[in-house]
Amino acid sequence: MSGRLRTRGAGAWGAASLQAVAALRPAQQALLRDWLRGDAGQRRWQTLLDAAGPDRLELADALREQLLACGALQVRERLARGQWQVEHIVWADLAALQQALGLRDAATRAADQRALEREADALALHAPWLQGAVQDLATGRYAEATRRARLQLLQALADWQAEQRFGLQRDFAQFARGQTKAISAGEWDWLARHVDLAARGIARFAQLLWLGGTLSLQVPQGRVDVSAARLCGLPVELFAAPTEALAPERYWLIENRASFERQALSAAPGTCVIWLPGQPPTSWQQAMAWLIAAAPAPAQISCDPDPAGVAIALTAGALWNAAGLPWQPYRMDRSDWENAPAIPLTAEDGQWLERLQARADLPEPLARLCADLRATGRKAEQEAWL
Repeated sequence: MSGRLRTRGAGAWGAASLQAVAALRPAQQALLRDWLRGDAGQRRWQTLLDAAGPDRLELADALREQLLACGALQVRERLARGQWQVEHIVWADLAALQQALGLRDAATRAADQRALEREADALALHAPWLQGAVQDLATGRYAEATRRARLQLLQALADWQAEQRFGLQRDFAQFARGQTKAISAGEWDWLARHVDLAARGIARFAQLLWLGGTLSLQVPQGRVDVSAARLCGLPVELFAAPTEALAPERYWLIENRASFERQALSAAPGTCVIWLPGQPPTSWQQAMAWLIAAAPAPAQISCDPDPAGVAIALTAGALWNAAGLPWQPYRMDRSDWENAPAIPLTAEDGQWLERLQARADLPEPLARLCADLRATGRKAEQEAWL
């Protein structure tokens, strides 16, 4: 076997070469994409044959010759047993070929990776409780697509938390990716290893409606007296026919969980106190809509005095609007929270306030609250006074 190497090439690389590549048949383009996924300017021909597989060997030979003819590559050949055999191919312009086939070249991938790192750093700074997950993405051996998909989930989780949402895993999947089953089991496991999902308002189990104070329900199995239990969680599925409900004098919805429990245990007779989870999920809203229809009564709604709290109050209040019943914000005036520990408004809060103040359906008490939040530049948590 001779060690002589010979390089032969046909046309020069240029615009005509790219046009020839663009005119390749779909099967040829698919094979060329497989060949171009690496960043080496020179590839062993046997490696490319292995990538083609036994079903595409003839296609590989024909494709090599077409690319050679148009100047997209050169071949290095070795003389063996009196015959020249292709040993290596050399790409004329690897980056241009990758771009022509819709692939990212090394420079583009490096730029995308830097952008991804900046995005991850900004997220960790904005939501420090996600730093462990962000660090794992930075140091773990993940494919870029996996890293990007999981970073997108973390961003959705930060948005979910910022909007004070609450719901089941399927609710978060719908929020993050538009489908209730769009997050894989592996992704859920990864999230659970780095984030306390329950503490961030994502539950694995059946949705409950938490109540206290005065409410009586008649279910097929018997009577449920919430006042006797003082505080209880009932499956949202219970709030539908054939259940019947005896109306209280008023409903009092409270967003903060600790405040809800405190007020539920000391509720005045005739008041049904209900925990209002942040941005309540559809199942909770459906249960409440049924309860309002079956046992109508006006409502008082207490949320944190911040943009998210205003949005949550509007979501809950819409249920009473739909039933033609009155509701009003309660214990959310400036006099209630001005002496509570101050929390500065963020830039996102300011943008949220602008959107809220632009709403035509914003009740006067909540409009006044938005103005007070903007004037003071601060917000608060209702647990401090309720």
